[in-house]
Amino acid sequence: MPFLEDKFTGLHRVGRRSFDETERNLVGVNGPHVLPHNETGVIGWGTSWRMQGHLLMARRTGRPDYAERLAHLIDQVLLARDDLRGVSDFRGRSLPVWSTAHKFTAASVVLHDTDDRPALEITVCPPHARTARVAVHPDGDRHFRISVTGPQRTDVEVAGLSLDPLDERRTDRVLYAAYEQRTAVTARLLPSDRPGRGPRRPRPGTFAVRPARVSLAAQTGMITYPMAGLARLARERPESVPAAVRGRIDGYLEAVDRAMRVHDEQWGTTDDGRGFYRWLPDEPVSFAGAELPTNEFLAMGRTAVQLAVVTGEARWRDRAAAMARALHGDLTVSDGAAVWPYWPGFGRVHQGWEATGSAKTDGSDVRPSYRAVTVPEDVTHALIDIDFLCLYHDAPGLPEVFTEADMRAVANTFTRNVVERRGRAPRMRHDVGGEGRRGTDREQAHVAAWLPLRRWSREVPRLVRAIRPVTPPPPLMGVDSYCAALLTS
Repeated sequence: MPFLEDKFTGLHRVGRRSFDETERNLVGVNGPHVLPHNETGVIGWGTSWRMQGHLLMARRTGRPDYAERLAHLIDQVLLARDDLRGVSDFRGRSLPVWSTAHKFTAASVVLHDTDDRPALEITVCPPHARTARVAVHPDGDRHFRISVTGPQRTDVEVAGLSLDPLDERRTDRVLYAAYEQRTAVTARLLPSDRPGRGPRRPRPGTFAVRPARVSLAAQTGMITYPMAGLARLARERPESVPAAVRGRIDGYLEAVDRAMRVHDEQWGTTDDGRGFYRWLPDEPVSFAGAELPTNEFLAMGRTAVQLAVVTGEARWRDRAAAMARALHGDLTVSDGAAVWPYWPGFGRVHQGWEATGSAKTDGSDVRPSYRAVTVPEDVTHALIDIDFLCLYHDAPGLPEVFTEADMRAVANTFTRNVVERRGRAPRMRHDVGGEGRRGTDREQAHVAAWLPLRRWSREVPRLVRAIRPVTPPPPLMGVDSYCAALLTS
């Protein structure tokens, strides 16, 4: 069903209509109902955007029914926490968060020897890790070979392997030396818990890997942000929130605080006071030991801003300010427009790393080395960056980090770098760098994310109106609800 919209009218006239119609037309895993789990990340990267859309609609229209719908979504999402579902993460902990696996985490399989004892763990990093298959074949009298294959993966095979820890061809060390970034296969020998018959060899066959279950900080931030935002709305504009919902706010805040504290061990700061969240070295994820991408730790940063305003707690104020300094420190202004990288400039992935010769000192259990990634932020993940930037700038009681000149520079990022004006109609590029490839049709549907910067550039609304498609490309997603809500003023 096409959206009823006149692209030549003011954007504020189409926001509510577009939001309501997007919500009505969500189907499958994208809505309208909340999945009872976050196994595939749908709550973290789908439902959370819908919740943010409802929060925006409640704040901008003042209509209590939007806050009521948001509370309904929150109640369902809270039931999907690991501790209530009785599921545990890769460490065996059942926590008040929403763990995920699927395509987001490293996938492993434990190979047994011919005496049915666990002998070798093979780990494969994303992308396309979960569909990988590990095949084991004899290789002569004493050794074996392993191949790792799968759809959309580069196949890898290594021969002459041994389970003997004293053999120069012991599997973990040979795979470590043969590690290649595209295939990203590592191994760990598992000691025998009982004697066997003769030399150890893995049982031949082909085996599927299983993604590890991990609670990802970025998804926790995405999910808790609209919850904390509803609490702030109830305090600042109680008439916009039904009394029954206001009665549940303390419970929502407690849930947010508990979820955020799960990731306390991942918090870190640089010597000059920039804050971030990182993956721990033993986490089964692609970049274990490295700092999260900017947009991902800012997902936590947005919740920290809301908690700082609502609770007044110094810990959240300090963390929000530290993450603001991290973003600010990566803004490079050229010709009046700002550019910033996808990975934080002070971090391990942006700088790259080399293998040390030992998995114990590499800083990551699953990636001995990685080439530096210095690409600019892309326009899709910039949705979170821009929201954090404006949210922090406007939040009362927080230390000043972003000046008016900074805000104008980021607004110019959109009008000068992101928007490509060649041809008959303007179109967004893929990233904020100003020289990237043209954006996809799906990326054009996210253009409304730049609207909050219209205070610093009068060009922004006109360009958004010219670029925004009448109908987002199917299938409709939770982020489409958020982008529609941004049109409402």
